[in-house]
Amino acid sequence: MEKIGAIDAWATLVTPEGATQWPPEFVHIFKRYKVDRRMLEGMTLETMLAEMDEADVEIAVFSAFGYGNLHVMRNETVGETVRKHPDRFIGAGTVDPRKRPMDVAREIERLVRELGIRLVRLEPYAYGGDDYTGLPPNDKRYWPVYLKCAELGAAVAIQVGHTGPLMPSECGRPIYLDEVALAFPELVILGCHLGQPWHEEMMTLAWKHPNVYVETSARPAKLWPPEFLDFVRGWGQDKVIWATDYPLVSFKRAREDVDALGLPLPVKRKLLRENFLRALTIPR
Repeated sequence: MEKIGAIDAWATLVTPEGATQWPPEFVHIFKRYKVDRRMLEGMTLETMLAEMDEADVEIAVFSAFGYGNLHVMRNETVGETVRKHPDRFIGAGTVDPRKRPMDVAREIERLVRELGIRLVRLEPYAYGGDDYTGLPPNDKRYWPVYLKCAELGAAVAIQVGHTGPLMPSECGRPIYLDEVALAFPELVILGCHLGQPWHEEMMTLAWKHPNVYVETSARPAKLWPPEFLDFVRGWGQDKVIWATDYPLVSFKRAREDVDALGLPLPVKRKLLRENFLRALTIPR
């Protein structure tokens, strides 16, 4: 393994307490990934850091995650962890865009200014009014999130593509982000989870818009479609950001899959590290 000091753009610490918060709709996909024990029993921060070290992951985006009134990882815990380990973690918080616009804007302000959050994570499937429809990210209820993130220099990381959990997928069509990128050209947008089965939409948007990137969480490189591999190697090599969705996919497996691609070292460095730093304007 070439030492690169990889940056993982999506990871979550599932503590034993947080593991009790998963809704039933999510357990299905944990079994498909064969990590239901890890996800449902949890782990310690020390275990996470040790697994990062083993896989040459220098920094991970430490992500909040909640669904409805359930909280696997709270924003406040993200802020505390990043303050204690600023050399290992970058904070990603979350907010429900369905709340009143000024309340959403104030919450984004709090996340960034008080908790040190650098990314705001959005899950369109979670914001519908029922179990089978979501809220596509061009809906006006997201606008306060985009406006405040652009103003404060925080990136937005949005789930795209089908959902593994038993949740609606249509709201994850990447093409909805075209309108967002046009309306907010200053906003850095990460389309997370590759966007399958609409990954070509996501690739094309990333190529088209300077502020849009494809992020690979929950999609190990061994399973990337051929056209996406061509994108990584060639015409999209500056627009792909590596991520695991740890612990759904382990750091070690995800790094080994990238190593197995045989990418030229400059391309591999872009994928594993440099594209993320450039997107978030973090000194290299």
